Amino acid sequence: MRNKVYKNTLENEYSKSSSLEHRRSLGQFFTPYQVAKFMAEWILRHPKKQMTILDPATGFGIFERALTKLKGKKKLSFDLWEIDNDIANKLKFITKELDLDSYIIQKDFLKNGWNKKFDGIIANPPYFKHHFINQKEKVYQEICLRTYFKFSIQTNVYCWFLIKSINLLADGGRLAFIVPSEFLNANYGEKIKDYLKQVGIVLHLISIDFKKNVFDNALTTSIIILAEKNNKKHNYINFYSVHNLTELKSLKTFLEKHSKKTYKITELDFKIKWRNYFNGNGDKKLPSSVVPVSVLGKFSRGIATGANDYFTLSKSEVAEYKLSTKYLVPCITKTIHAKDISFDQEKFEELKESNKKVYLFNGESANDSYGARYIDKGKHQGVHHRYLTRNRKPWYALEKRPVAQIWVNVFGRSGLKFIWNTSHCVNLTCFHAFYPSDIGKNYLDIFFLYLHSKVAKELFDREKREYGNGLGKFEPNDLNKSMMVDFHLLENQDRSILSKLQRDFLQSHKERRSMILEKADKILENLLK
Repeated sequence: MRNKVYKNTLENEYSKSSSLEHRRSLGQFFTPYQVAKFMAEWILRHPKKQMTILDPATGFGIFERALTKLKGKKKLSFDLWEIDNDIANKLKFITKELDLDSYIIQKDFLKNGWNKKFDGIIANPPYFKHHFINQKEKVYQEICLRTYFKFSIQTNVYCWFLIKSINLLADGGRLAFIVPSEFLNANYGEKIKDYLKQVGIVLHLISIDFKKNVFDNALTTSIIILAEKNNKKHNYINFYSVHNLTELKSLKTFLEKHSKKTYKITELDFKIKWRNYFNGNGDKKLPSSVVPVSVLGKFSRGIATGANDYFTLSKSEVAEYKLSTKYLVPCITKTIHAKDISFDQEKFEELKESNKKVYLFNGESANDSYGARYIDKGKHQGVHHRYLTRNRKPWYALEKRPVAQIWVNVFGRSGLKFIWNTSHCVNLTCFHAFYPSDIGKNYLDIFFLYLHSKVAKELFDREKREYGNGLGKFEPNDLNKSMMVDFHLLENQDRSILSKLQRDFLQSHKERRSMILEKADKILENLLK
C-alpha cells in the first residue's frame, strides 16, 4: 500500500475496474498527483500549526495523500465527503494507512453541512451538467438563500461545490479547487464570475493548456483556483496559462517566476468570456466601428430529433419502408458530408446515391399507411420514450426550420467552418444555421466572405469556448454576440469588390482562396481603423 499512496495507482486501478458510465454518472474525474501536490502547497501556506481541512469530494484521497507528505510538523484534521459507497470503503482503509485524523461523511455535500468553518478547503468536485443534479431546485434555492445571491439555475454541479466551499472558509482560510474552465465562458457563469468579484477572495486563476486534458476521459479544459479569505477583500486577480503539468512542479517557483496577467477586480467584466483575460484579448479595446453579428441576422442551432437513428433515413431505407417523399425532408446529418465551403444539390444527390442518411422523417405529414406503419415501428422501438421525443406532442413532431444558406460547424480544432448552402437541405445539430434579417439579406454574399476573413476569426475568438485537446465550440448566441465590422461603412466600390471576391472565392480552387481572402482583409481592416 505504501508504494501506492503518493502516486495515481489507486485512481488508475479504479478507472480500469469501473465503467466509464458509472464514473460519469457521479462526475468522477481523477486528479494527477502532481496537480494535487501543487494545490496542497497552497493550502499549507496557512500560518496555523493546527489546521482543519475540508475535502467535499474526496475520492481516494489524492489531496490528503499529498497534504500528508508535505505537512511537515503541522497537525491536520480532515472532514472527508464521499458519496460513492465503494470508494468510501476503500477511503477508510487509506485514511487508516495514512494515520489521518479524519471523519468520513457518506452523504451529498450539497444537501448537508453548512455550519462548520475550515482553515483549508481543497477539491476536484464532480463534473456533470445541471440537468443531472439530484433535487436541482432544492440545491439552487438553498445556495442562493445562504449566499444572499441569485445564481442561474443552469449552474453546473462543480460550481455549486465551489460556491458552498467559499462560504465554509474560516477567516484566514485557503481554498484550492481544480474545475472545468467552462463556467468562465458560459452564459450561466456570468453570475458565478460576478459573485467571485464580490466576495474578493480569489487571488490566482491558472488555466491548464487547452491542448492537455487533466481529467481522464472528460472533454474539458481545466482551471486551478487559488483563494484566500482575509479581513480585506483582494482587489486584483492573477491570470496564468500553463502548457504542461511540469510547470506546476513547485508552487513557490510558479508564483514567483511564471508569467501572468494581473487585472484589478474593478477591471474585470463578468459579462465577457474570461478566457480573454488569459490570452491577452482583455487588454485589447474594440473600435467603436464594430457592431454585433445579430444586426445582420441570427445563428440558430440545427434540428434536434432526439433519435437520429430513427428519424434520418438513407435511400435504401426509404425504399425498404416504402415511405413517400411527401413527408421526407432533405437534410444533412454530419459535418463530414459537407467537405468544402459550398454544398449544392449535386452534392446532396451524391450523398443520396452513396446511401448516406439524407432524409428526415416528418411524421406529422405522414398520412398514408406506410407512414403510419413507420410511426408504429418507432413506438415499438421505444423512440417515443427518449428524452426529447417524450416532451413533444406528438412525439414524432419535428422542429420547424427553414433551409439556411449559411451553415457553421459546432465543434472544431482548426477554427470555424462556414458552408454556403444552395441545396434544399435543412441542417441537423451538426451545424448552426444563419438566418438573415432584412438588413442582412442585402449583405449575405459579402457576409459569407467576411466569415472566412482574418478579421472575423480574431473577433470570433473572443467568444469561443474551449474544451480538451484544443477543441473549440461556439453556441449560437456566442456567434450572435460576436462583434463584426459595420458593412454600412463600406463605400459602394468596396462593396462591389467584396461581392466579386465572394463569387471568386466560391468558384476557386483551395490554393487560390488565401489570396482572395488577403484582398478582402485589406478592405475589412480599414473599417476597423
